[in-house]
Amino acid sequence: MAHMSSANEVPPIAGSASGMATFRLTGKTLSYVVIVRGLSGNAVPSNIHIGDAATNGGIVFPFTAANVQSGQVASGTIDLTQPFTLGSGLAISGDSVLTLLNNGQLYTNVHTAANAGGEIRGQITRMPSSSGY
Repeated sequence: MAHMSSANEVPPIAGSASGMATFRLTGKTLSYVVIVRGLSGNAVPSNIHIGDAATNGGIVFPFTAANVQSGQVASGTIDLTQPFTLGSGLAISGDSVLTLLNNGQLYTNVHTAANAGGEIRGQITRMPSSSGY
């Protein structure tokens, strides 16, 4: 999951928008849902990037964003059996993306017209497995 806020952008931006991106890995398919609240304007195409919490990185996976300020921005699946072409034109394998995911080296952010570099951002982290349910 990724808890997104304006304070997590690099550099941080002023604003009170927030969001949550949830991810579920099933085999080599990663499904995602991105929900936001209080963006300064409607969401525009947004992304999953390579990078730690203090670094801006290349786009691994772009997603089309719904035209909303609050609500579900995006959902879908990512096939990790396929290679990805980064913004620089370099290719990265799905297995490498999975390794980055497992090591907390991916983040997601949601962009708006007013904040083209990203209005809210959150590092994707693993949730502990629940037991007993």
